[in-house]
Amino acid sequence: MQNPAILVISKDSLLNLALTNIITDSELGLAVIESKAEQYDDLVEEINTLIADVILLDKASSFATEDVLTKLLMLYPKLLLILVDPQSNWLHVYRREDILITSSAELMEIIKSSLN
Repeated sequence: MQNPAILVISKDSLLNLALTNIITDSELGLAVIESKAEQYDDLVEEINTLIADVILLDKASSFATEDVLTKLLMLYPKLLLILVDPQSNWLHVYRREDILITSSAELMEIIKSSLN
């Protein structure tokens, strides 16, 4: 069985890099892969190829629009989208609900619960 995968779109911000490190260092055995997608179709192909369970993306990403996020959630209903806003240090978790996360432990619990 393949390890659950997290697709990271842009590790450029310090917050994204920190979150990627937290996820990598967790005991969940998650494969963290940096996306190479430049277009929506490329992203869908990566999700299908990697069988991504979670996508971590920066708010500044071209994929961080309501239209794209909605399309992804419609196409992959079990997908967990984590939108990182480095300006406010907020994480917006999309799984058809918004969740306020106040610690890295809460983030890991949400990811873990979405994989079951």
